[in-house]
Amino acid sequence: MRKINNLLIIANGQKESAAFLKAQASKSDFILALDGGADTALKAKIMPDAVVGDLDSISPAAKAKIPAIKLFKIARQDNTDFEKGLNFATYIKPQSITVVCATGGRLDFTLGNFSSVFSYTKKLNIVFKGQGWRLYPLEKSATFKCKKGATVSLIPMGKASGITLTNLKYPLKDATLTIGQTAVSNVALKDKIKVEIKSGRLLAIIYD
Repeated sequence: MRKINNLLIIANGQKESAAFLKAQASKSDFILALDGGADTALKAKIMPDAVVGDLDSISPAAKAKIPAIKLFKIARQDNTDFEKGLNFATYIKPQSITVVCATGGRLDFTLGNFSSVFSYTKKLNIVFKGQGWRLYPLEKSATFKCKKGATVSLIPMGKASGITLTNLKYPLKDATLTIGQTAVSNVALKDKIKVEIKSGRLLAIIYD
């Protein structure tokens, strides 16, 4: 299999505009649709390189347009289509993964996507994106480019310690956040910010 630098995963959640999806696809060299996400891709005139899932949501019309060799039916019911897609991604080993259409619809699926992703973050570099926002699952320190004035929020997934923020209006230094505590609606003071974390897990959301 060819080397994959940037993988785009199109899930079967809230739909994004065709323009947004095409922009993300133009930055990617492999398009992976998750079950009914294939319909979303085709509606935006994007042909997936592969479709993964139990294939109970993809429409007959989409199935007919996509070559059978690109359809990977995984019948097991003890994980979600999102997890099936990330398992697929571990085999092709992309340098980065952008996930779109993974929110909205059923709340349990949205929360499940954000929590289950941490089973893969040690192997995969993953970001969720929607129109005007990005969400990063963090287990280690990271630096982000963003617009000055962008809104930045941190949500702990359990206990997260040693949190230090750089170039944000409301600073934290070696702080701890636990379930029920959040650091929302911070503001980027420069076009580059840093979130340091020594232990635990965080969701970092940037609205720009």
